[in-house]
Amino acid sequence: MRKYLAGWCLLVASGAAPAASDTPAAAPAAGGFLAFESEPDGRCQILSEGGKLRVLYNRHDSRAIDYRLMRVFGDGHRQGRVVGTAPAGGERVPLGCTRVDGHPQDWQLERATFSP
Repeated sequence: MRKYLAGWCLLVASGAAPAASDTPAAAPAAGGFLAFESEPDGRCQILSEGGKLRVLYNRHDSRAIDYRLMRVFGDGHRQGRVVGTAPAGGERVPLGCTRVDGHPQDWQLERATFSP
């Protein structure tokens, strides 16, 4: 039992979710419904050549998802967090430009949970 609990603590500490077979009737994780896309955008193109608008979509048809993202700039410098709620049904959530002053910018999902 102690060995099992130690393994569970490692999973929790690492942020990894247990496999579906480890939990009874496991529901799909909220993060699996979130998708990032880059779309052409005139303002981002003016800001930095080749820049596009980075957008987050919630692909769940009926449940909103609370998220926390880490903004990453340039060669991997973490520049802060973005917290919000992605509405259900695929409504887009604009995040920002993929290039700023010639440097890449992106967002990484840190946490996602279904809104209550």
